[in-house]
Amino acid sequence: MPRLADPRFAPDCTFEVDGRPLPARAGESVAVALLAAGEALVARSAKYHRPRGAFCLAGSCHACLARVDGVPNQRTCRVPCRPGLVVESQHALPTARRDLLGAVDLAFARGLDVHHLATWSQVANRAAVAFSRRLAGTGALASAPPPPTAPAAPDEAFDAVVVGGGPAGLAAAEALADAGLRVLLAESDGALGGRLRAGLALPGDPPLAWAREVAAAVARSGGEVATGLTALGVWRDGGLPRVLLRPEGGPPRLRLARAPRLVLAPGSFALPPVFPRNDLPGIFAARALARALAEDGVVPGARALVAGGGAEAAAVAARLEAAGVAVRRAEEVLLAHGRRRLAAATVGSERVRCDALAWAGPRAPASELARQAGAEVELELVSGGYRVRAAADGATGVPGLRVAGEATGPATAAEAARAGRRAGEAARADG
Repeated sequence: MPRLADPRFAPDCTFEVDGRPLPARAGESVAVALLAAGEALVARSAKYHRPRGAFCLAGSCHACLARVDGVPNQRTCRVPCRPGLVVESQHALPTARRDLLGAVDLAFARGLDVHHLATWSQVANRAAVAFSRRLAGTGALASAPPPPTAPAAPDEAFDAVVVGGGPAGLAAAEALADAGLRVLLAESDGALGGRLRAGLALPGDPPLAWAREVAAAVARSGGEVATGLTALGVWRDGGLPRVLLRPEGGPPRLRLARAPRLVLAPGSFALPPVFPRNDLPGIFAARALARALAEDGVVPGARALVAGGGAEAAAVAARLEAAGVAVRRAEEVLLAHGRRRLAAATVGSERVRCDALAWAGPRAPASELARQAGAEVELELVSGGYRVRAAADGATGVPGLRVAGEATGPATAAEAARAGRRAGEAARADG
């Protein structure tokens, strides 16, 4: 997967993968750097050791785990590249690219029933069970004891806390900051913008530059914009919502924030498509592929299949075509083909050759934090996930808690921004 011929995307550092040096741009994720080097295969699955590669590039699918600087089970899509970084395959013999244990998938094509393996002999059964346990691991312990976690910082008081830096969270934070309230805007990713960073520019979408304007407004009101800060939990203590936050990378020190106003706008998760071999490396969430192209100049290959319908699929296809990729469109895919990575897909009665598949299908609302806080959820029939039940102004029935954006169901970026604005304006009266 080469990069676009643009000086902005030129590699400027080297890191190590299984003993091999690879070029990268400092700050881009390890998963993206691997894709740029043509390596879609990042890991191996448990038990059958099937090839795995990054799908969502957002830390939610856990298909790109590796050992980084001696620490196991690191999501390579969340680890920034830097000179001297050491990345190693885990759960593979000897490496994920050449895993000899992948033969298990061929030897037990109908499935591996551990409980009835070699039952003709107690000794053989014990050996078989021990071997199957080796197949099912997900990484060895860290090379050195982890640094002790520092005690959580004392409670930090704000007038409002907004979780999520996508369109809904940005709009909510802007509305609160415009009222002079001191806001903490927490975004788990390394930059604000959410889906706006994919560069799809759908009709009505706010521009990505708007994120900088919101950050400036929050700073003027005495608040804080914190990227790389993940909200782990929400609860009430003394009547006020409290949010537990963990910085991504850096020293392991948790933060506690409390405020009379809490707006949750965590967005949604990419869901994998449903067809046989849907886990092959080279199959991506459409937004993930578009963002890798927009931010890091990574071209998915010579041929791409964009599957799914709607404006987002059309926009992703247009972006790929503009980058010189031969694109095919399909509403539905029946089967993926390939051994170590995607090579083709069956669409109807036709077998379509492709290096990458961008899946623009339904997404699951991120409802976990809202549920912790006491909000009610309901089944979202399109994705099969659970969306937060919220009014037009984000009210959930829980005092001080409002939810906006894709956590409440499917929404365009423009719709999410409008919902976030309504939630932020209504939250001014909370507290």
